[in-house]
Amino acid sequence: MEEKSISQLALAEATGLAPGTIGKLYRNQVTRFDENTVKILCRYFNLKSISDLLEIEWEPSDYEATA
Repeated sequence: MEEKSISQLALAEATGLAPGTIGKLYRNQVTRFDENTVKILCRYFNLKSISDLLEIEWEPSDYEATA
């Protein structure tokens, strides 16, 4: 969003996604991703891979859960 200089509200209006959905994604407050939402965002940003859309930020507790 920052690279495209688009606000959360403008992205919601352009994609038809709910502003709350965009806000939660922006603040990294989601635990699951809806397939349709991912497709809409990839299409809007002209991305060919989900890896261009999402980045995993590991927390210390994530490593403890796998030990």
